[in-house]
Amino acid sequence: MAKPSSGAERFRSQLEEQARATTETRKQNSELTQQVTELQDQLQAERASTQEKLDFERAERESLEERLKEERAERERLLEEERRSRLAFEQSMMEKIAHMTQMMGTQQTHTQQVIKLICL
Repeated sequence: MAKPSSGAERFRSQLEEQARATTETRKQNSELTQQVTELQDQLQAERASTQEKLDFERAERESLEERLKEERAERERLLEEERRSRLAFEQSMMEKIAHMTQMMGTQQTHTQQVIKLICL
């Protein structure tokens, strides 16, 4: 038959059990701390990656906006050039019409003068 353990043995047994539990808890804490550190590193890397993507997209958007602005300016320039060209053409045509009308009037006057001379 086993004899009952003494108080010192029970105390030593409890201390050993607590030491094992403490060691196990420290081991778990260490593993959890490592996991937290790894997750924080992953999170930091993800944030950096996301920021890079945002910066790239922002730069691309700004580039597209600048290109759009340039294209609008070019379109406005071409429209203004077309408007000026059309006005110049219209003015030239009006001058030619006025000149031809004047020539027709002069010719008509000459014709009338010739008719008068013939009739005299």
